[in-house]
Amino acid sequence: MKYQIPKEIKAKPKILGLEMRELVILLISSLLVLTILRDFVHSVFMIPYFAAVIGFMIYLFMPSGHNPEKRHYESFILFFRHKKSVYHTIDRHKQANIRLRQKWSTEEVVKQNESGGKNYS
Repeated sequence: MKYQIPKEIKAKPKILGLEMRELVILLISSLLVLTILRDFVHSVFMIPYFAAVIGFMIYLFMPSGHNPEKRHYESFILFFRHKKSVYHTIDRHKQANIRLRQKWSTEEVVKQNESGGKNYS
């Protein structure tokens, strides 16, 4: 009989690529969704409903392609928890952004000079 020995001491045990905690959450949440919303689904569509819910639950626990080391459900949580009034810039093109800011500031000065120093916008 072969036993799997983790290479790291802190390695978390996984089944089907999911950690034990995530697997339990997946099973409980899919059972809850299936039983709670089952009354709203016609009996003809019950099998496609089960397939869709289980597929969506599996998708939620797959690794996210856009957020490294996060699952899709964690990406959804981050999306809904972020403050919409706060803007965080991404300095992908730092030099181009600096040139744009300089261009905009010179345009504002020209507009103020043309309007007699009063800016109504």
